[in-house]
Amino acid sequence: MVQCNDQQMKNFVRFIMNAPADPEIIDMDCDDHCEQLARLAEQVAAGADIKDLLPALEEHMRYWSDCREEFEALVAVLRAERESQSS
Repeated sequence: MVQCNDQQMKNFVRFIMNAPADPEIIDMDCDDHCEQLARLAEQVAAGADIKDLLPALEEHMRYWSDCREEFEALVAVLRAERESQSS
């Protein structure tokens, strides 16, 4: 059986206490919206704010770190490509 240390338990409790109550945000599946995420990442890489484009996704990514990390990685790659093309 896996044991949690105090910090992991605190993080878990904080996550549960702060999790959104909106079922649409909870049930969002990034894999189901891959094409839309790619378009959003392109817009964010160009300077748009995800909060303005799709607030529900921004809220979702606050709680699901895997989605946030993948999205941020994609934005970083797209920004690097933009910078190399403009140089």
